[in-house]
Amino acid sequence: MSGRLVSTRLTTIALAAGALASCGSGTGTTGRASSSPPPPASRPAPAPAHTSALARHPGGPLVATIATGLDVPWEIAFLPDGRALITERPGRVRLLGRDHRLAPGTVAAVPVSAQGEGGLLGLAVDPQFTTNRFVYLYRTTAAGNVVTRYRMVGNRLTPQATIVRGIRAGFVHDGGRIHFGPDRRLYISTGETGDGPLAQQRSSLNGKFLRLGPAGYHATHAVRPEVFSLGHRNPQGFDWQPGTGRLVATEHGPSGGDGPDGFDEVNLIHQAGNYGWPVVFGTGRRAGLIPPVVLYRTAIAPSGATFVSKPGSSWTGDFIFGALIGEQVRRVCFAGARVTCNQELWRGRFGRMRTVVEGPDGALYALTNNRDGRGTPRPGDDRVLRIVPPAG
Repeated sequence: MSGRLVSTRLTTIALAAGALASCGSGTGTTGRASSSPPPPASRPAPAPAHTSALARHPGGPLVATIATGLDVPWEIAFLPDGRALITERPGRVRLLGRDHRLAPGTVAAVPVSAQGEGGLLGLAVDPQFTTNRFVYLYRTTAAGNVVTRYRMVGNRLTPQATIVRGIRAGFVHDGGRIHFGPDRRLYISTGETGDGPLAQQRSSLNGKFLRLGPAGYHATHAVRPEVFSLGHRNPQGFDWQPGTGRLVATEHGPSGGDGPDGFDEVNLIHQAGNYGWPVVFGTGRRAGLIPPVVLYRTAIAPSGATFVSKPGSSWTGDFIFGALIGEQVRRVCFAGARVTCNQELWRGRFGRMRTVVEGPDGALYALTNNRDGRGTPRPGDDRVLRIVPPAG
């Protein structure tokens, strides 16, 4: 959360249409929240599925450590066979088996420049992985941040082509999350590297959401991605809302110089939208610039995020993300585009939370980042947590 500092203390607000329902602390506070879910009518209708096979826990959520001893893990992404790949920021890719055991050794040792917040960051699995075996990595090099396509042969990743170049790297605010959308295009979040004006420069790839179609991510050489949205400071998590296809993202805002005040955000990302940084932030408004749907008064440093998309849980349809400074998992409930609850979970119990991802079994998988130089490592850190959502 380092970067441009401000000292103004603001009251947290929710900018979604309508007032927040009383599902815990008001949007943007970090006080203890009620575990009461929003009313069933606020949830999108789940897709048909056999819920008996999904991980669901009667009563509240159940969390357990399933893997330990990782070195600053940044992303976890599942393969079609139920195994998962995990990136470690110093430049390693690890393999988590279907039995939730971490395989010894590495799937790949990836050359990176791991200064500051850079290194090996995002990872995405190709929608056609079963036939082409492609995996994509976002990594920091001495020349900048790049996206490189790899091919998985056996339990090894081998590089094929760097498909995106020209993303400036910095000691802070490298963005780095990559995901495939429902449209089968590759989306890339980039930070402004501490140089705010880059976020408004349409010629720059920094401070943006970028998008590549299949011709781009299957290319044999670097291509220039489409700028999907601009005016971002450091977006580190995003996913698509089930049933609507809305792209929802977390973003690090500037923090106050005299304390933990902040302007961290949750945003609805629209194509060609301008999210204002650094022209406006916090409660600032200007015509043509899109305000956040959630604005946090206390800095939490929101990071990787997922929607609970599978049925059978009282969390189905909710937006779940990890928070670094906040040392918590956050649950934000939506009724369409309207925010109806904002709940803090497990604050301080596991330390800094880098990301949360829904697995094929319906459980959520979270990564801690207590060995990143900003946390307090505990025995076993860093770790993979498995969260079984509450039944409902």
